[in-house]
Amino acid sequence: MTDVGKRPFSKRGFIVRGVVVSDRAKRTCTVQRDLVTYVPKYKRYARKISKIAAHNPDEIGARVGDVVEIAECRRISKTKAWIVTSIVQRGQGHIMPGQVKVRDEDQKMHRRKHGGESERSAKQHKQAANSEQESEELPKRDVHKKVHEAKAQKKTEEENVE
Repeated sequence: MTDVGKRPFSKRGFIVRGVVVSDRAKRTCTVQRDLVTYVPKYKRYARKISKIAAHNPDEIGARVGDVVEIAECRRISKTKAWIVTSIVQRGQGHIMPGQVKVRDEDQKMHRRKHGGESERSAKQHKQAANSEQESEELPKRDVHKKVHEAKAQKKTEEENVE
């Protein structure tokens, strides 16, 4: 049994360090660890991240950007089996670049490319819809004629240049 602040808790296994990425939930914080693993097949090292939900006691009160030490303990909830034991280094409430890999930005970019959220504003959507309607109004024959005429014009210009 060890004390965290005023309350005792039983730690079980590992004690690890990480950076607090999120502290939105009540008495819970998400701690991210940056890991480097060796991949023997490619004879290279790969970077990985591990996000652990940890109990954040009121006495400690870790915030985003803090480097904390967490210990494995009994299961507290469905996702929490770790507890913040101490704050190693206080952050200024923001995450230093390079310390934490932001997956959310990658997911947002993926959603933009493959449906879901769009980068375009409402005005751009309306403009795109209007231009599609205008292009649909012309019969396909006329569009092909214009393309054919443009090609013929380019050929005549090239012949005149030579």
